[in-house]
Amino acid sequence: MDFVLGLPRTLRKHDSIFVVVDRFSKMAHFIACRKTADATHVASIFMRDVFRLHGLPKSIVSDRDVRFMSYFWKTLWHKTGTTLRFSSAYHPQTDGQTEVVNRSLGNLLRCLAGEHVGSWDLDLPIAEFAYNSSVNRSTGLSPFHIVSGYDPRKPIDLIPSPLESRPSESAESFAQHLHELHESVRRRIIMSNENYKAHADKRKRERIFNVGDQVMVRIRSERLPSGPAKKLSAKRMGPFSVVNRIGANAYRLDIPANMGIHPVFNVEDLTPYHEPHDYVDPGSGGDPLPHSLPPFPTTPPMSSSHLSPPIAHIPPPGQSSSMVPPSASPITPGPTMRELRDESITEIRSHQIVPTTDGPRLRYLVHWRGRPDADDTWILPAELAQLAPGLRLQYDRLHSSEMNAFQSGGVDGIPSDRAFGGAGPTFVYSRRNA
Repeated sequence: MDFVLGLPRTLRKHDSIFVVVDRFSKMAHFIACRKTADATHVASIFMRDVFRLHGLPKSIVSDRDVRFMSYFWKTLWHKTGTTLRFSSAYHPQTDGQTEVVNRSLGNLLRCLAGEHVGSWDLDLPIAEFAYNSSVNRSTGLSPFHIVSGYDPRKPIDLIPSPLESRPSESAESFAQHLHELHESVRRRIIMSNENYKAHADKRKRERIFNVGDQVMVRIRSERLPSGPAKKLSAKRMGPFSVVNRIGANAYRLDIPANMGIHPVFNVEDLTPYHEPHDYVDPGSGGDPLPHSLPPFPTTPPMSSSHLSPPIAHIPPPGQSSSMVPPSASPITPGPTMRELRDESITEIRSHQIVPTTDGPRLRYLVHWRGRPDADDTWILPAELAQLAPGLRLQYDRLHSSEMNAFQSGGVDGIPSDRAFGGAGPTFVYSRRNA
């Protein structure tokens, strides 16, 4: 599953398409949505438009979209027994099924939105039907035929009505529209699949790395900062060591954890790293040039008459001071590396006492910094005391009577394992409302 983004907004406020493809039959579903949809909304869309037709999937392959990496999404599919599989970092071709469909769908949308920019979402059912009724190159059958055992009737199969039957002009126009739209979509699908395969085969290069090799990683455009200096940003970063090879086209690299980047990359994003060599200027008397220039000062001068003084090196006691240039490393990391998400707790929203085989256990519902409400999670007291001891003490003071009753083995004379009637109710409190 994947999203097609950046589409013109329709009258129904749709600007994106949620694409779901069955890996076995190649059947696809195109669902209009908004790019602001969070994980809970995407899950409800899936249940409404996919689950009701096909049931729960055994596994889901997707990219590392923030919605697919959320706590809500992972917890939901873990509860249903569905395995989540993610494509390698910044290389959506790993999810090959959906990637090919997205390429084809782009051409379909250009065909559909040419005359009706504000209503392309109304034509999505026709595009989906045309795609699923077209013969797939890899299976030799249409997705409809694989799923149901036969090909449904198409608008192209419509026959003209006899003149004496008083046909409706509007109905004939609509039927003709379906016929033309279906045929146009079918042609576009065939052309798009052929062009995509030819382009992919042309760009494919045989490149093999061994364990321990040093490689540079290409920085995708989505990792470059926005603004006027975007074109001056680094295009590659590294070097990183190859840890192991995964399949035929992916490698795991020794990426530092604080970079927040998945360590598996497609071979197309990797290039061999070459050590820098000293360059000798013929007119410099044989002195080699440095590998890189020293960085610019971080504080700009106020004016031409008030230049910033050079940075002085403060020596240890007993040594004389000297002016030294700042050191420069020959290896410069990518300037857009973000730190790993700050996994800190900002609020305790609830607590609950649940029965277990070892007796009743207390747990807290916490809200994480920078995450939506759907990612609120239950954690145990030991973990909460380690991550946010101050918040826990403050919360326990507000609910001291309940906490003391639990610790003493019961609530209002009722044993703690039956104090809340089995799983127990949830007491919802918010520090903001306290």
